[in-house]
Amino acid sequence: MKRPQANPWIAQIPPYAPGLSKEQIARQHGIAAPIKMASNENPLGPSRLALKAIDTFKDHVHLYPDAAARELRQAAAGYFHCEPENIIAGNGSDEIIDMVCRAYLAPGDKVVIPECTFSYYRIAALACGATVIRTPMDGTRIDASAIESAMTGEEHTKLIFLANPNNPTGTYLNREAIDRLIARIPASSILIIDEAYAAFARAADFASTSNLIATCPNIIVINTLSKSHGLAGLRVGFGLADRTIIDILGRVKPPFNLNLLAIKAGTAALSDTAFVQETLDLTWNGLDYLERECSRLGLACVPSQTNFILVHVGPAARRVYEELLQRGIITRYLDEPGLAEFLRISIGLPHENEALIANLENILPILR
Repeated sequence: MKRPQANPWIAQIPPYAPGLSKEQIARQHGIAAPIKMASNENPLGPSRLALKAIDTFKDHVHLYPDAAARELRQAAAGYFHCEPENIIAGNGSDEIIDMVCRAYLAPGDKVVIPECTFSYYRIAALACGATVIRTPMDGTRIDASAIESAMTGEEHTKLIFLANPNNPTGTYLNREAIDRLIARIPASSILIIDEAYAAFARAADFASTSNLIATCPNIIVINTLSKSHGLAGLRVGFGLADRTIIDILGRVKPPFNLNLLAIKAGTAALSDTAFVQETLDLTWNGLDYLERECSRLGLACVPSQTNFILVHVGPAARRVYEELLQRGIITRYLDEPGLAEFLRISIGLPHENEALIANLENILPILR
């Protein structure tokens, strides 16, 4: 019996692996209140202004939203210091990645992606039948020279994906390295710079590239309100680029891709500067605490410019991850090249960070 056949390249796509939920761990291990430190969510919850907007407009959800999300894009233009015409809004930054791949990739096109980065870049590219070239890392850092070498080879490079700061390592490329990379991009290639974690960067030589879209017609800067503004569940993301690119992306954008509450909450959240500052203070204090306490326990941390930290646990990393799960603490074990001895740990509330350290203090002597 003949069956419908998908495009042959679809079988190459690895399924995306989300972090475990609190509900899963509560059900599997009988733990009433698990602590989730796996998905880089905002431990403070959503922006309070966003919640007010949701409450105000919840009775309007029988109406279609503005398909162009004009109100949200206007607010985002003020936030990112550009024009609304340079912004497209997406159902999370993942949809922006999808739009870019659908608009610019054909089967066989070459896409350059660092070996250890956000897995959805590869998934979205493979879904379009592209050939993915994975460049080696410089330890836990993205190697810009490896990207340069890959995109100037014999095959034409259509897209280059770069997370800055990078997920899951928390490292970054400084502005000098970014400028060098941009200068070497062929005019017919597009560099996508994902700044989902840029709000958390505090390195003196880190700089957002959103101000470059006016002078660089072949870069796209991606951002999101999931982490810094606590709207991961509403899915509000942005693509910033030259107007020609925005016009192209608008032609593949699904109609009404952002729901009404996402538009209203996102618009309100962008003005919630007090909430963002509270988030940054909590995150930076939490990073400093975990670095200090992990060092006391003999664990090395990769310096992070994000709201999570990559901790080198050693050969027992998976067992430590599983032991923490048994105790109701969810971290992220990364079964990826070069990261088998690491755990990625999201910054939590102070008592959650303390619970993690207390449990590590009990677990490590047993497993080492």
